[in-house]
Amino acid sequence: MKLNDMKRAVELLENEWDLGEVESGASRRLCAWIYLLEILEESEQFVYYKENNKLLGFAGYSKWNSKKHILKKKFYAFVKKLLYKSKEIKDVNALKEYEKNYDYVPDNMRDYFDGELSMLILDKSYRGRGIGKKLLLDVFDLAKKDNMKNLQILTDESCSYGVYESVGCKKVYQTIIENKEYGKLGKVNKELAFIYEKKF
Repeated sequence: MKLNDMKRAVELLENEWDLGEVESGASRRLCAWIYLLEILEESEQFVYYKENNKLLGFAGYSKWNSKKHILKKKFYAFVKKLLYKSKEIKDVNALKEYEKNYDYVPDNMRDYFDGELSMLILDKSYRGRGIGKKLLLDVFDLAKKDNMKNLQILTDESCSYGVYESVGCKKVYQTIIENKEYGKLGKVNKELAFIYEKKF
């Protein structure tokens, strides 16, 4: 992903979710950069939607045990570690705890999938036009060409997860996640979370 696209991707992410801003005491912008680097670190390929050379949405997938793009992925992991050391972050452990809350895959499903939808996001003002669905179908096509058999999709109530059902994904797991760090602030954030599967 080019630097200009990365900057725009960070804007899209911070406009969509708080990404641990409350827990860490850091700016949402910094939390979005950390999240983007995590996505870049784990992803194989991306598809993009742009108008007038401006990134308005993108989707990507990861492939477990992939040997591709190793140097690039290591670079993103290194930069992410540097950002975790930022003095702007008041509580790095709380940020990591927040991130762990979104890893809710049960043990019996850990080895079931051969990869994951690493991201699907679209500028809010461009939704309802079928663009997100097209991004999803395009990234599924790339994953299929990459010999993947079943893709894991983690999603929750904060996302428009109905789009996954519209393209043939099956819900295989449901749980409730709780941001424990919110509890320390006198507020607990609970939401439904799901795992969808896309078979090829």
